[in-house]
Amino acid sequence: MKENKYKVALFSDLGDGMHNLLKSSVSLAKMVDGEIEVFNVRKPTDIIEKDNQLSAIRTINREYILTDKRMKNILSPISKDYGVNISYSSTFGNVKTEIERYLAKNNPDIIVLGRRKTRIFSRIDDRIANYVLTIFKGSVMIVSEENGLEPDMKIGIGTLNCSKESSSSSFPEALFAYTDSPLTSFNIVDGSHTKQQQSQQFLGQKTVEYVFDYNENTLKKLPTYLSKSNINLLFVERKKKEKESTSSPLAMYDKVKELGITLMIAGEKRLHLKYQNILKIA
Repeated sequence: MKENKYKVALFSDLGDGMHNLLKSSVSLAKMVDGEIEVFNVRKPTDIIEKDNQLSAIRTINREYILTDKRMKNILSPISKDYGVNISYSSTFGNVKTEIERYLAKNNPDIIVLGRRKTRIFSRIDDRIANYVLTIFKGSVMIVSEENGLEPDMKIGIGTLNCSKESSSSSFPEALFAYTDSPLTSFNIVDGSHTKQQQSQQFLGQKTVEYVFDYNENTLKKLPTYLSKSNINLLFVERKKKEKESTSSPLAMYDKVKELGITLMIAGEKRLHLKYQNILKIA
């Protein structure tokens, strides 16, 4: 059995965006030589319409069987086509409680979440993302519905307010080998004018640096720079030391979540540990 595989945990409700979310997770897993577990949790009230206890139990048991079949149908072809081990699990209960229980038991290195474009669902997605960012100390990838990652394709990587120390200690170095263009660094600081300069190499990759003055228009301009730089994955540091108002783990996510790009939010540390598990389709 192999050791040192990255554990990539994908949290999903198996909704319409599942295929895009799964492909992005596979892309990540292939780049870091990792394995994926899809975790599905639903509230019992989402499926139980009657108060009768026996009826409720039957309904939940039926949903377990249907969910199991659906997950196999979705995951098995992807696992086979891309050669990535994918396991899955599902449960019914309080979403936050079940997520916390899952993290304590499985200790993943990276969590993958989705973010939908529709407002009513975005609020739900935000509650889950905010909770995960609060309790999980590792890196979190939040996949944009319109701009996910494609397996076996080179990607454009950008960083936003990420120090070299944070990038090298929080993210798998293997990711930086899959970029087909210079690493683009975006830094928002106080008291400077927007400028571009060629900086030194980082992890063997040539970098281009943009520096912006910190003001309310900065993030409005950022999508234009991301598009011009062909950025597919934007690395974001959770804490920004320059301003107290942006020092919480959720602050930077709240500021950049509307950019319409897949985000990789740095963990406080890399959680990659040795383990013996091999995840496979059941």
